[in-house]
Amino acid sequence: MIDVKRRLAQGLPCLGAWSTVPSPLVAEAMASCGFHWLAVDLEHSPIDLADAAGIFLAAERHGVAPMARLSSADPYLARRLLDAGARGLIVPVVESADAFAAFARHTLYPSAGGRRGVGLSRANGWGDAFESYTADFRPVLVPQIETRAGVAAAAAIAALPEVDALFLGPYDLSADLGTPGRFDTPDMKAAIERVRTACAAAGTAPGIHQVAPDFAALKARLDDGYRFVAFATDMTAMRAAIGRPLSLIED
Repeated sequence: MIDVKRRLAQGLPCLGAWSTVPSPLVAEAMASCGFHWLAVDLEHSPIDLADAAGIFLAAERHGVAPMARLSSADPYLARRLLDAGARGLIVPVVESADAFAAFARHTLYPSAGGRRGVGLSRANGWGDAFESYTADFRPVLVPQIETRAGVAAAAAIAALPEVDALFLGPYDLSADLGTPGRFDTPDMKAAIERVRTACAAAGTAPGIHQVAPDFAALKARLDDGYRFVAFATDMTAMRAAIGRPLSLIED
């Protein structure tokens, strides 16, 4: 399986996608296209924990690291997703380094100074890999910067040792700045640059969502130095491929 944490630590790009359809079959089709990671979106989709476990299996079949975006910084949901096999977590609307550090402790075992509950689970092979997993596993942790407050705290958040990347949530951030869906305003550009500067100072990977399934736009994101990039979603990719077929018919 691809080691996203190691790639990010080495300064290498990690390209993933959002899984928003509660179907392992769709997730497997996405994973087979070739990604470093596939994140189950528990914030903006009807996916539940049982669906997520099936999607993790589908991703792993193609060597893609399964991840999850939480609906909030819920430490107990985080624990359950990690026990189900998630290799990393993306956490929305992070606005405080102290609050995120407190959350992160729930994802680490006591041997690493954390508070994660210890038990037999799918993640450790129901005990077969108990010792190695509890000793060595560290999840990929990616706070999302989506508000003015998050931007203001970005330097402190990026400097946390548990953090592997900061992920810009462009829609939420633009909405919080008063211009929803506008990514080219002076305030938006200034906020993005502040987050990128925080990442550079801390040696933390900058991340962003390339919403449209457009290869040229994706390459531009990578050329701009983003190293943790979500490329489209399963649904946006399907809709872009299908287009508007009725537009060819003149009634």
